[in-house]
Amino acid sequence: MLATALVAVAGCDTGATKAPRTPARPVAASPDVLGRLTPDAMRQAYGTPAFVVRQRNEGCHVGIQGVDLPAGAAIDDRHLIVFAEGAGDTVEGFRWTARLLAESPHTFPGRGRGLAVVLVKWSRSTDAVAEHLNHEHQAAGAALLAEMLEVHRRRHGDRGRVSLVGFSAGTRVIEMALRGAATGDAAWYPRAQRRVANVVFLGSSLERDETLPPGVVGGRLLNFVNPRDTHFGDRAAYVAPAGGQANLLNLLKQTTIARRPRVGVSATGFLSLPTLTAADQFDALDCLEATGAPSADAFKQVNVPVPPELVPYGLFGQAIEDDDLDDYLNQAPNHYILVGRGPGGRTDVAGFAQYRASAEEFIREHVASAALRGRLDRFHLEHVPEGANPLKLPIPLPVPWAVFSTEKEAPATKPATKASPAD
Repeated sequence: MLATALVAVAGCDTGATKAPRTPARPVAASPDVLGRLTPDAMRQAYGTPAFVVRQRNEGCHVGIQGVDLPAGAAIDDRHLIVFAEGAGDTVEGFRWTARLLAESPHTFPGRGRGLAVVLVKWSRSTDAVAEHLNHEHQAAGAALLAEMLEVHRRRHGDRGRVSLVGFSAGTRVIEMALRGAATGDAAWYPRAQRRVANVVFLGSSLERDETLPPGVVGGRLLNFVNPRDTHFGDRAAYVAPAGGQANLLNLLKQTTIARRPRVGVSATGFLSLPTLTAADQFDALDCLEATGAPSADAFKQVNVPVPPELVPYGLFGQAIEDDDLDDYLNQAPNHYILVGRGPGGRTDVAGFAQYRASAEEFIREHVASAALRGRLDRFHLEHVPEGANPLKLPIPLPVPWAVFSTEKEAPATKPATKASPAD
């Protein structure tokens, strides 16, 4: 299907250090997707412009960007997380989120500690609304994701593990890939997708009556429900129904303008799925699955509420009640906090500063545990953000304080560029 040269995949160094702007499609149709991977070969094999690998440094995990690896470094991709970006997202945004996943202490059960995180880059512009409505681009992203899974299957078979994480409209890309709705003659690989360990949805754009087909993945689907996240994604079902082309005129209809905060999966979860609210419920499910009881299949897909500590704040440091008004005032913190950063990967804006520690912990602990282990060990965060109150006045006004704040955050320390091969 894809006539791509495989010299890089075989491990030969081409000297390239930067990812191509439009990477080649994966070589899933070829039996030669084997052997040693260098950074450039990794990009070619998975058709991705960016990836992050986990490495050990003084007893801790660190996330090393693919561009910071030596050209001849050997990459271990047996344990893989595939991240489907949100509409109009950026590579820089992926790098931040992927680093947090790589830094997590969690691993696939009994599978060592190496990990690579790759990006499904399906958006072709940074216009979030346009890409959110672009069914064609999402279908192409679904085909790319399906081929990534097949590449991993052919490389590692049962010895490797792979999980999927989708953010915002990226959840639609995953849903299309797993139900076989991707474009292309050979874009659906059932054997590969059944090897998917777990699927995690963040800020899902799917309608609450939708879900993944049963039995398409080997592990669990964990859909994080944020009742405050009445972002544009909750209106996607009105603008671009599942399986149909986007209709821009729907944006002018009252049903769409009204935002429908209780429609989207991100706000209420999938109606057909149980919602787990405590860690001991996962303990019970693990015990049930260990017995081989058929009833365990009923909990292969579950909703999980986001920690209550991830709340928006008003101008005077007051936590805004969940009355849907916060949607208009705190869209970016509400939605993008679910991937540990701000829009497009920004972390230096005042509107994100007060959430940063808790948002990063959410990714390292909750999202990583969901992706790698299919469960959570706790439903709370150690970092609890405090609302900024620059004027020190106890007046609860529903105004986004960040509009008036000039606070700037120092850039994060860049990880060391010297790296050894992935463990």
